[in-house]
Amino acid sequence: MLEIGTQAHPRPHQDALYILLHRQQVLVEADQQFLIPFHHFQPNANMGAVYCGQWHGQDVFVCRFDTVPKGFTEIGLRELLFQQDQEHYILLSRAHQLSTWDRDHQFCGRCGTSLQEKHHKEHTKICPKCHLRHYPRISPCIIVSIRYDNRILLARGPQAPKDRYSNIAGFVEAGETLEQAVAREVKEEVGIEINNIRYISSQPWSFPHQLMAGFFADYQSGELTPAPGEIEEADWWHIDDLPMIPNAATISGQLILQHVDWIKTEQD
Repeated sequence: MLEIGTQAHPRPHQDALYILLHRQQVLVEADQQFLIPFHHFQPNANMGAVYCGQWHGQDVFVCRFDTVPKGFTEIGLRELLFQQDQEHYILLSRAHQLSTWDRDHQFCGRCGTSLQEKHHKEHTKICPKCHLRHYPRISPCIIVSIRYDNRILLARGPQAPKDRYSNIAGFVEAGETLEQAVAREVKEEVGIEINNIRYISSQPWSFPHQLMAGFFADYQSGELTPAPGEIEEADWWHIDDLPMIPNAATISGQLILQHVDWIKTEQD
């Protein structure tokens, strides 16, 4: 498993494992292995290694390459994540988010000074001029499975495949609680009121730096009215006749399956 810890961050070394990225793709070897030993690739001065933690006692770094090194192929992060168990999913998500932070924080957002050095004990860059600390950005989001008797609400956004449905989700606004964000997003996207909102689980979502907080809720009132430009279709689906839903590696798929099991257990 991945150990994050608070120990001093080591520099890249030959006994570590590496996760290699090129643009928004992950570099893998022939067997689609993404944890790469040092001697399997040629390091360069521009690869920008970031320490991720220890994987079963072995240091792990994530690096970005300008070009694809010889012997590697590219695979999309989303596709690769869906192939992982929970432990590898967390490792890959953390690596991608830390690399995104390192890439996107090259200059101080307050005074524009170049940020060259990372803190040796935590993931932060401290501006040498105004001393502002720049931590990895984490954007809180909510995602909710809504029940109406023996049915659950599933919707499809404009970018989703026409035969795949998912849960209502959205970003948390400044000053909101998670529960307030759940109720607001549901009202804005499909026009209904909900109650009995309760937290279930969470999952990092590296597109690029979200943290998804998952909830169950119950229908209270209103007619389904999909928001133009946000929701293409929304309907109530019986728990025994669901359409195609997201992969169970995602929190969306997990919430749907857990909610269905919970409703069936309640009926027994």
